[in-house]
Amino acid sequence: MEFGLILDLETTGINPEQDRIIEIGLIEFIPGDGSLKVLNMYGALEDPGLPLSEDVKKLTGLDDAMLQGQRIAWEYVRALMSRASVIVAHNADFDRGFMERRPEMAGLTCHWACSMKHIDWESKGFRTRALNYLAADHGFVNPFAHRALFDCATTLRLIDPYFSEMSKRSHLREWRLLASHAPYEMKDKLRNQRYRWDNVKRVWYKDILEDTLEVERAFLQNEIYQGRHDTHEELELAGRNLQEDM
Repeated sequence: MEFGLILDLETTGINPEQDRIIEIGLIEFIPGDGSLKVLNMYGALEDPGLPLSEDVKKLTGLDDAMLQGQRIAWEYVRALMSRASVIVAHNADFDRGFMERRPEMAGLTCHWACSMKHIDWESKGFRTRALNYLAADHGFVNPFAHRALFDCATTLRLIDPYFSEMSKRSHLREWRLLASHAPYEMKDKLRNQRYRWDNVKRVWYKDILEDTLEVERAFLQNEIYQGRHDTHEELELAGRNLQEDM
């Protein structure tokens, strides 16, 4: 039997090299006949050993007293992750960045899927990929946003009809498409197409999965370069692909 695992973290900040995990949520599931079946749920707090910022308190509703002396059962977390055929997170790069730095996870081999980028939300008419906005667009509300287990439950309900698509696309290579020499006057079109500006390389770029490469190339040629042959796009690997082992 194949098991899936939805994972969500709350942390003291966004930098996995210096910030710390303060809460974890896990939902173990199996694909059923047309829907995902929940097997286990686990949620726990962790004392970071330092005071929370006011921003984190406001965002999560947690405070220092709630975290004092708390510890995540990392042995149990590792056991669940070890038997999962896929680990799902919304913005998986963030959660994975923290999890791979936990010493309890050393040597663990995992396959990750991202419910934010491995489901083609734009083709389904959804312009935003934020978890709670997607939930609202699908007709339900997360009552406790930015609490780990509730975010897991929201993710589970959200991916249920798209699980097959997400699983398949999680194996695709990810590329960074550079709009080299794009005319300045095209910046608004690029921004509307979700390209971002790299202030170091001085180039517009977009991270895409390989199955959308030709569509993006057509957009650049037709809308940005307008058929000119003295300009071109460039490709490079967009960081580490999620299909690589943890």
